[in-house]
Amino acid sequence: MSNLVRFGALALTFTIGSAAAYAESWSPSPEPPFWSQTRQSLQASGKLSERTWLFMEAMDSPSLKAGEYLSNPARTSSGVEFDAALLMRRQGQDVWKVRELRMRALCNQQRLQRSSAQGQWLDYVGREDTSDKVRWICALPAPD
Repeated sequence: MSNLVRFGALALTFTIGSAAAYAESWSPSPEPPFWSQTRQSLQASGKLSERTWLFMEAMDSPSLKAGEYLSNPARTSSGVEFDAALLMRRQGQDVWKVRELRMRALCNQQRLQRSSAQGQWLDYVGREDTSDKVRWICALPAPD
């Protein structure tokens, strides 16, 4: 039994160490010029809040262009709350849609949640790399 305990402790140490190393290695790419221009245009038009937005990532498929942004991260007892913005444009449309929402990263659970219109926290269906992003968000330095 003691070998099992030692193996479990070793596996846990390796997992925690690997997660910390991976969280340090993943970070958002610099904001591409296309997304910077799009964000600034949407801010100037009033469709996107005037604040400092951190580019997280974008997708560009034949049917959709979408960019994700984060702003105002704040530590809480359960993790990090932040404002999120999604900029979207479907193929064949000239108009950008902007969705801003309040989200939180639950650091110990490696999950994201969004705040509903009623103020309830609802699980945010993510992608395979959601836990990597949660680790990165949870490692952000506290604001001054």
